[in-house]
Amino acid sequence: MRLSTRATYGMRLCFMLALSSSPLSASQVMKQTDVGMKYLEQLLAMLKRGEIVYAYRGKSGGYILAREPQLITVGDMLVALDDGFDAPACVWGNCSDIYCPNRNVLTKLNDDINQALNSVTLLDIVNDYRSNCGVPNILQ
Repeated sequence: MRLSTRATYGMRLCFMLALSSSPLSASQVMKQTDVGMKYLEQLLAMLKRGEIVYAYRGKSGGYILAREPQLITVGDMLVALDDGFDAPACVWGNCSDIYCPNRNVLTKLNDDINQALNSVTLLDIVNDYRSNCGVPNILQ
């Protein structure tokens, strides 16, 4: 499985928001990620529609997480970014009339990958980062 650029940058954006104690403006995020403003706005809009981020308007506005980091999974972020994992159920496309020797394997693979993606939270990622950098973990 390979993550798209959109998923990579979107997850990085969520990670940055989880580390921040205050809302981040799009320009602040752009400076830290070197992502172009138009692309960043697309990512933020997708994450907003997916109820991962929330936007505040005004002088002190910006973007924050819409939920606590422990309530946002990698699977949630990937679905919001239209990059969720979905393995094909059959190598032939439609197994309704014929036996597919791979159907059970592909279905199990799909279920196991999605279970793994939904078991890792944004808080897990933040705490892993903090422990590897010698910074105390948040919100156990």
